[in-house]
Amino acid sequence: MNGTTPAVRDHAVDHLRVVVIFLVVLLHGIITYMEYPPPWWYVLDSRRSIVFTFMVLLIDVPIMQTMFFLAGYFAWPSLAKRGPARFFTDKIRRIGIPWVFGVLVLAPPTGYLIYYSRNLPMSFWTFLQTDAWGKAYQQSVYWYLGVLLALFAVTAALFAASRRFAAWTPSVRSPTWRQGALFVLAMSAASAAIAARCDLDLWSNNYLFVYQPVRIPNYIGYFFLGVFAYQSGWFTQAGFQPRLRSWLPAWILSALVYLMWRIGAQAATTPIAFKTAAILLFNLFCLTSLFAMIALFRRWFAGDGPLWRYQARNSYGVYYLHPLILYPLALLFAPLSLSIFVKAAVIILLAYGISLAASGLVLTRAPGLRSMF
Repeated sequence: MNGTTPAVRDHAVDHLRVVVIFLVVLLHGIITYMEYPPPWWYVLDSRRSIVFTFMVLLIDVPIMQTMFFLAGYFAWPSLAKRGPARFFTDKIRRIGIPWVFGVLVLAPPTGYLIYYSRNLPMSFWTFLQTDAWGKAYQQSVYWYLGVLLALFAVTAALFAASRRFAAWTPSVRSPTWRQGALFVLAMSAASAAIAARCDLDLWSNNYLFVYQPVRIPNYIGYFFLGVFAYQSGWFTQAGFQPRLRSWLPAWILSALVYLMWRIGAQAATTPIAFKTAAILLFNLFCLTSLFAMIALFRRWFAGDGPLWRYQARNSYGVYYLHPLILYPLALLFAPLSLSIFVKAAVIILLAYGISLAASGLVLTRAPGLRSMF
């Protein structure tokens, strides 16, 4: 076993992935109750709070970048062990098939909730034959699987085509502050070039892939940062260990500055200046979040236990199933005269718990499905 490969399972990283998936469910739950929500969101409650807007702005920043990073981090050992053909065949089974099924079968009913929750006069079957593949086309949460499969394909192709890439020898290397700054600046410059032509939060698609154009550099950058991190022995006993006392204050400060800028500076600056600063602060917040969360989990959540193991085993299933439960619950609770904070807590916990149970009882047990999930 070389110096960059953990001798035992890294439970802290497993636990981080569990919490990030829960944050995805949390984010999708509270958008229903935020002030100034996306007008197309699946279910919107008539009562809303600025508190949830603040939460959405903060939670939305690091979670997908962390997921892409973790995917890249675990990609290389599998690729080196199996070779590019077997590696990508496995990804088609575990990522590609669930992605296609999710887009074609599960996403349209989810999209129909946009119409149904607003009492628009269109039946589901009419929607399925018309708008589902036109102006209302979306992939729900399954967009991530499509983008991830593309990144796996690129990585496998590089491994097959480049002897230098395939022969990349792991070695322990710690990042420097200068390298971190260059990464943030590179991500920011690439995103700012795209933002000059579109809104920061715009969602777009070419039918095959659904994505946020301004965040495309982050998808690619954090995935390959994860590959580099594994090859450099980060988070192993002999490798780079982010220190909580350094990264936690940086995380909190960058979060506060980013939040204040997104909320208060838009009217006081030109559009291009606002976008550029927001993108720079976004990327700084992303990187500090990643290292602070890893430091936090290695310090306090590195142990093991049956509940953690169960959640880690079913985190993919929770991600896959939760929209099918969360959004109908939000619709069911919408007319109830309860506090929106109570509503949000109930639908989020129910959606997470039901998704977790369904994954454990079905997705990771049923023949044919357990090899995917």
